[in-house]
Amino acid sequence: LTMKLPANVSNSEEVLRNKLQLLGSMLPLGKNQAVVGQYQAYQTEVQQELNKTNHASLTPTFAAVLAHVDEARYEGVPILLISGKMLDERVGYARILFKNDVFCLQNHNTVHCKPKQIVFYFGHGSLQYPAVLVSKNLFQPAVTDQEWKEVTEHNDVSVLGLQSSDYYVQTPVKQKEAYAELISHIFAGRKNNFISTENLLASWVLWTPLLSSLTSSFPRIYPGGVDNGDMLDVHLKGKEILFSSEVVIIGPDQVGGNSVNGFQVMQGKFRNSDMVSAWSEEMVERLAADMQEAAEAAVNEGGVFHLALSGGSTPLALFHRLALHHFSFPWSDTHLWMVDERCVPQTELESNFYTLHQHLLQHVRIPYYNIHPMPVQLNQRLCVEEDGGALLYENELNKLVNGSSFHFVLLGVGYDGHTASLFPGSKPEEFGESLVALTESPAKPHQRMSLTFSAINRARRVALLVMGKGKHELVTQLSRVKDKSDKYPVIGVKPANGRLVWYIDYDALLG
Repeated sequence: LTMKLPANVSNSEEVLRNKLQLLGSMLPLGKNQAVVGQYQAYQTEVQQELNKTNHASLTPTFAAVLAHVDEARYEGVPILLISGKMLDERVGYARILFKNDVFCLQNHNTVHCKPKQIVFYFGHGSLQYPAVLVSKNLFQPAVTDQEWKEVTEHNDVSVLGLQSSDYYVQTPVKQKEAYAELISHIFAGRKNNFISTENLLASWVLWTPLLSSLTSSFPRIYPGGVDNGDMLDVHLKGKEILFSSEVVIIGPDQVGGNSVNGFQVMQGKFRNSDMVSAWSEEMVERLAADMQEAAEAAVNEGGVFHLALSGGSTPLALFHRLALHHFSFPWSDTHLWMVDERCVPQTELESNFYTLHQHLLQHVRIPYYNIHPMPVQLNQRLCVEEDGGALLYENELNKLVNGSSFHFVLLGVGYDGHTASLFPGSKPEEFGESLVALTESPAKPHQRMSLTFSAINRARRVALLVMGKGKHELVTQLSRVKDKSDKYPVIGVKPANGRLVWYIDYDALLG
């Protein structure tokens, strides 16, 4: 339904190529793009089959997946894939539901206010025969193939919210059994209805990360049949899918007491600065809320918000949160700057700007002239000092940012204690009063461009984000060492007239 139409629909190789191209255009799938369920009797059936009374299975018997195609014509168009056992009916269909741009003030039952849709009905269900249905408020399709006929007399049954009389219906003149049709295609050498090795591998690339992310997810238990009610209804929220109704599951470890996950957001002090700590998800929510609060305050005060974001993998959860949940964030008044950048082209995976674009920028409405990537590539070469990229960025910063003071700077901390691209062994005094400098990393790619402490410490607010058990030893060391930043550069973050807040999740804080 979504692949590019081939020039020759009879050319099976071209059809397969176009399907392969579509698979390559799908956005990655993760656990936020799927919900799963399991019918209530499944566990008992599995235990009886395996003859193991204590066996517990997390195998889903229902799944709904929200997918998107990364192409301009499908921008903002959700693709919902649903399959399951023990539902209220056995039916198969592909449905295209169009947005309705008509508003009916009084009579909501007029044809213009009914759903506009095209349904490819595979069989079973209320209709009981394969058909293509086009709602009458769209258009009347012409019968152009002798193997198809228009249905003019039929029992008026309900099909996906409309009576069958509300559709133009076409069905095959001769209905064929599915496997018989496939066997005839084998003899005819028609490959377009079969999966090639390339397509199979491309499909695995799409689905394997999703399956891995769902390995330990508990499926929602549903009774089966009509008793399911609205338990399996789903809600689309941005690029996430959720069950419409919440079900609270109390695990055995929570009965009679609080579980370890019951801790709320905790505030305190770390290295004489404010600290916020919580489980990672709650902490990211708090950081995103604090960032929006700072943005709104800055816009109310001066009409603009200058935000500097760091690279690395730590901020990805924050980017995701901002993109999908903070629709009122004042992006149109926000100028976005880079804390640091690797000296690679911006189109490469290692580029911090590429990561920022993929996980945040393309999902929010920020004017392109408010985005300020670091100029690491000038004169067709990367981070050559004579090209003056660092000075160019510093001049741009001085020109646009009042007093060269960012409203908000987001930093991460590496396992070695580095922050931005300021690494152990570097001498901050070497940069003098420069706000931007070329630096060297011990890891590839070695060349970097980074804000200096002179720029970072002018900020009104600095957030240091530390997440994961792997950072626990570092957090312990940072809590003990004094104000020497040679070994741990992050200690050099000391806003002169601003506020520093450490956001440390429980894994990093408690181990």
